[in-house]
Amino acid sequence: MQEALVINSASSPIAVGKRELQKEARRNAIIDAALEEFTAQGFTSAKLDDVADRAGIGKGTIYLYFQSKESLFEEVVRKTLLPGRDIAQQNLANFSGSAEELLCEHFANVYSFMQNDKVPELMMMIMGETVRFPKLTEFFFNEMVKPSQAILSTILQRGIDSGEFRADALDIATQLLMAPAMNSVIWNLQFGGLAPLELNSYARMHIDFMLRALRA
Repeated sequence: MQEALVINSASSPIAVGKRELQKEARRNAIIDAALEEFTAQGFTSAKLDDVADRAGIGKGTIYLYFQSKESLFEEVVRKTLLPGRDIAQQNLANFSGSAEELLCEHFANVYSFMQNDKVPELMMMIMGETVRFPKLTEFFFNEMVKPSQAILSTILQRGIDSGEFRADALDIATQLLMAPAMNSVIWNLQFGGLAPLELNSYARMHIDFMLRALRA
């Protein structure tokens, strides 16, 4: 007698794939809810109970995906901010134009990324809160600030090597180059209702100032 073929639907590739998709969707829902809560309340005041409520789950479910509020915050940063870093690094590796053109494109992308709805609020929360949490400060510095400084330094070195930028361009602190972009985020969050910056024209002025300061 031919044995009946029994298929365990719970362990079939389709079922496994569906479960993995569901887990990933829930994980992303938690991260999105945490972003809303962190930007609304700040890292210190944000409660995982409220994150769970926003995500429509029980608090205990969060711990199936994240060990702590700190690890959840790190994933919020990774999902929200690190794509901008990754795009900048890819553009740096693939760009074939002049150093001036690369600098212009880099900062145009920076300003475009900062106009994302969630980026300014998260950046403000990070600047205001992580100084009290050394581990989170170190995480943000290593994952975002340090790579951003390395990108700018590489662009400057290209300009020096090509003769486009002054020989001492690397002596200019990268903080000075980034400060106007960061200021635009702070200004529009705090004073946008009273005197908003028009970021496209502001970005053009910022880039023009940099090029005037850097040219050989």
